[in-house]
Amino acid sequence: MVHDMFTPMNHREIEYHAKKLSGCVIPDSPIYDKSLLQWLDETGKRVFDEDLVMDYGTDCLRLYLLFENTPRENDAPYYDSWNEGALEGIYKFLGRYRRMILAADEWNRRGGYDEEMLPASCAATLDCALKDAVARIRKCIDRGNTMPNRHNMVAAMMGLVNAYQKELKTGRIVTSLHDQAIASAAPHGGLTSGSGSHAGGKVRQNSDAARLCRDFIVLMSPYAPDLSRILWMETGGCTA
Repeated sequence: MVHDMFTPMNHREIEYHAKKLSGCVIPDSPIYDKSLLQWLDETGKRVFDEDLVMDYGTDCLRLYLLFENTPRENDAPYYDSWNEGALEGIYKFLGRYRRMILAADEWNRRGGYDEEMLPASCAATLDCALKDAVARIRKCIDRGNTMPNRHNMVAAMMGLVNAYQKELKTGRIVTSLHDQAIASAAPHGGLTSGSGSHAGGKVRQNSDAARLCRDFIVLMSPYAPDLSRILWMETGGCTA
């Protein structure tokens, strides 16, 4: 998993493996709604050009078509109707989502989320942030399938990633795991794993950290189903 964290996201591989996980079922998202699924089916359904899929993957294109103005098949010139900067931004957002979940899960498996690393106050902050994001998304859905509402839905998820990264300290964790992978030694640089990860000791994982990661995956699953299914499997939500 540590190696995967530092490997650039390969959406083709993600989509290939996600399709094989037919038995991996993610619980319904708190914003699961038939109208939302209809949005996702209808929005840009016929404009997924094969070259763009090769470059970015369908998860990225789906989110882009919610976040930006939707290109149409008869737009001319077709490729100029896509905002390349926005496409790259959405692709990076999915990369942050993936890296954040993998880093937090790996750190938790090592027993690193002790009371100092993830106090109850941080977990409570993220619970509130998640509830707020869900409320914002539901409000957008209720207001209807318009460009501003779709844009604000994705913006709510982007803001939630920022909150998660801060409270779960995944930036520091990624740096520490990267240093460890290079030095083949214990994490250093001011960030050490919890006492549960010491040799001979029983690893004690933090239930709040595990729950928060899975809650985020569930929220993202309607928008980025392939990547979310892979992350759900990686974090123990199901087995291949």
